[in-house]
Amino acid sequence: MRTELSRGLPLVGVFVLGLAAGVWSIISPWVVGYPFAGSWGSSVWSSVWVGAVVAVASAISLVAVIARALYVTLNRPSAARPD
Repeated sequence: MRTELSRGLPLVGVFVLGLAAGVWSIISPWVVGYPFAGSWGSSVWSSVWVGAVVAVASAISLVAVIARALYVTLNRPSAARPD
């Protein structure tokens, strides 16, 4: 029998990867050494904004999946144990 926590584990991995990709898209212009933000073109700005959207969506989804899995796991009725 699979628990809610084990069913949510693959989703946690996907959302962690999404969060990492979003954060990288946000910080990559500074890491790779683009000139100051005032001279960025529209393609760099769109990359930063898309990264921000992906990072926020992944973070919210990650929290929701973990919260749901913990809620279901901790609030299920305990099975009667045979003595």
